[in-house]
Amino acid sequence: MDKTKYVFKGLGFAYILTLGILFIYNAALTFTSLGADSIGMVASFITTISSAFGGFYASKHIKERGLVYGLSVGVMYMICIFLTVFLVQEAFAFQISMVYKIILMAVAGGIGGVIGVNFSK
Repeated sequence: MDKTKYVFKGLGFAYILTLGILFIYNAALTFTSLGADSIGMVASFITTISSAFGGFYASKHIKERGLVYGLSVGVMYMICIFLTVFLVQEAFAFQISMVYKIILMAVAGGIGGVIGVNFSK
C-alpha cells in the first residue's frame, strides 16, 4: 500500500508543480510583452517536466522499478488532464496529437522514475 501512496503523491506533486509554473507563465504573459504564440509549446514543456518530476518523486521513495512506477505516474497524469479537458470542453474530439502527448508524458515519467530510483541509493 505504501507504493500506491507514493505514486499518488508523485501525481499530486506533478499537478502542484504544473499549476505553479503555469501561474508564473501566466503572470509573464500578462505583465510582459511575451506573445501568445508560445503557449502550446510552453504548456507541453511544463507538463513534460511535471510528469518527469512526479515519476522521480514516486520512484525515489519506492526505491525499486523506477521505469514502471514512473510510467504509471506519467500515464495517470495525462489521463487526468484529458478527463478534465473532456469535462470542460463542449465539443471534445479525440485527436492523434493526444496520443503523442500521452506517449511523451509516459516517457517523461519513466525517465524521471529511472533517475529517481538511482537517487534513492
